[in-house]
Amino acid sequence: MTETTENVVITIPDKTSFTFHDSATTASEGEEFVVGHFRELTVKISGSSTSRELKFFSIDKNGEKTELGATNKTDFQLGTGTLNTNENWDIDIAGLYKIMIELVSVNGGDVTVKGIAVS
Repeated sequence: MTETTENVVITIPDKTSFTFHDSATTASEGEEFVVGHFRELTVKISGSSTSRELKFFSIDKNGEKTELGATNKTDFQLGTGTLNTNENWDIDIAGLYKIMIELVSVNGGDVTVKGIAVS
């Protein structure tokens, strides 16, 4: 049987950027990312703060928060949050409704948290 390109399905991943916190100097829940059709989220944490605490959450349709595990891309450690900066975290978001990265505390500067989601 001869193969033709008519029967070949090619899926092109979709990608979007999102900002949870932009140079935040006070604790806050930040912006919520609506998952939709996206499956994976990479979160970049940066800023000038001398200390900070961040927690990863999923939010269901009723607004209930649940801690969410993530994988640190540097050392592959698992966690539901971090006290560090200049890190990247991978989060499996398939099937979830919303994602929130809560800035629990920040001292001596600012914190920026940005994400890239892919389908």
